[in-house]
Amino acid sequence: MGQNNDGTYTKRIQLLARDVDLNNKLKMSAIFSLTQDIANDQCVEFGCARQDLMEKYNVCYILSRIRFEMTAHPSAGEEIVIRTWPNKNMKAILTRYFTVESIDGKILGSAVSQWALFNIEKRTVVRPSEYGIVFPEVVSREEPYSLPKGAMYSPDIFESEKVTSSSRIPSYNDFDYNRHVNNAKYVEWAEDALPGEFFAQGKQISSIDIKYKHEIALDEFVKMPDEERVVKIECAQDEEGSYCIRSVFADGKEGIQCIIK
Repeated sequence: MGQNNDGTYTKRIQLLARDVDLNNKLKMSAIFSLTQDIANDQCVEFGCARQDLMEKYNVCYILSRIRFEMTAHPSAGEEIVIRTWPNKNMKAILTRYFTVESIDGKILGSAVSQWALFNIEKRTVVRPSEYGIVFPEVVSREEPYSLPKGAMYSPDIFESEKVTSSSRIPSYNDFDYNRHVNNAKYVEWAEDALPGEFFAQGKQISSIDIKYKHEIALDEFVKMPDEERVVKIECAQDEEGSYCIRSVFADGKEGIQCIIK
C-alpha cells in the first residue's frame, strides 16, 4: 500500500462504527472524509500536501465538485482499499479519481472530483504551475466516468409545495483547520435532509453529485449577525425519484447543489 508504480496511491482501511449508519452500512459522508485524507496522503509523497502549501504559500485545495457512485456498502469491521490518482492535465481545475475496493479487488464504488488551488490572502484561484506542483504520470488507468455538464437541476423544482426545509447554524465541529465548513460536513447535511423513511427502510445512497458553490469561512461567519448565520437546507424529489438538495444563505446565495439517488 502507498504509492504504486502505475501512479496510483492506495490505502487499506478497516471501517469503524463511526463510519457506518443506522443500518451498519458505510455512510457517504464518511467515505468523503476518508477519500480527502488519502488524496492528501498522496500529495505528501510529492511535497504538495495541505500543510506544505499553507505553510509555504498560504494556498489550500478547494473541492468544487465530486460525483460518487456506490454499488455496494461495506459494514463496520470490514476492510476496504481506497485508490486515488490525479489527472495529468494540470490546469486551474485539478481532476482526481477514486475507487473503493474490496480486499480481493472488487470495485465497490468510484468517484471523479474537481479541485482548485485557492490563495487565502488574495482570495483567488491560482494555477499549480505557480507553485511547482507536479503529480506522477498515471499509466493504464481509465477514468471511472465523466462529470455531466450543464445545470444540475431546474431552480423551480424548489417552488413545489412538497419541498421540505430545515435550518442549520454551522458550529464548532463543522469547521476544519482550513477554517471553513468541511466538504464532508455538507454531505452530512444533505444526508440529514433526506426523508426520515429513506434510511429507516434500509435504503442506501447509490450516487451523490455535489457542487460546492460558496464556502462558509469561519473568520467571516463569526462577524455575522445571528440571523445571517442560519443556513436553510431544501430537499425536493424530481420526476425520476432523485432527491435535489441545496443549501441557501440568508442573502439568497446557494452554498451547495446536490443530487442524491
